[in-house]
Amino acid sequence: MQPLFPAQAEEALTHLTHHFAQWRQSRRTPRGRIPQELWTQAVALTATLSVTRVAHQLGLTSRALKRHRDARNGTVTPLPSPQTPHFVEVAPAWRTPATEVEIQRPDGARLRIMYSDAAPMLVPLLQTFLDSH
Repeated sequence: MQPLFPAQAEEALTHLTHHFAQWRQSRRTPRGRIPQELWTQAVALTATLSVTRVAHQLGLTSRALKRHRDARNGTVTPLPSPQTPHFVEVAPAWRTPATEVEIQRPDGARLRIMYSDAAPMLVPLLQTFLDSH
């Protein structure tokens, strides 16, 4: 199906809304599977209209519609990136460290600091690390 103009897509969405209503009236169980034909039409409308708009109008979840769209396109919705990085090097190790501190939180996250300053300001850094779980 080729992408439609917005007015055509809105009209098609109205018709598809009626098809979904008819299917919901005629299904045998309250949680019956939506026919693939209806999913295909709903996914096609997301080429012109937003997923949220189509899902809301048809009584679907945006998540389910995105999943069907991605399956049809052969793509996978990427997982959100984690909030904390696995490793961050703040500065290159150009000096030989005099002292090394390693601390581990109960959730398994570790912080390792190597420094050569006589009196580094570690307390604020360690408090931030320990309080950020």
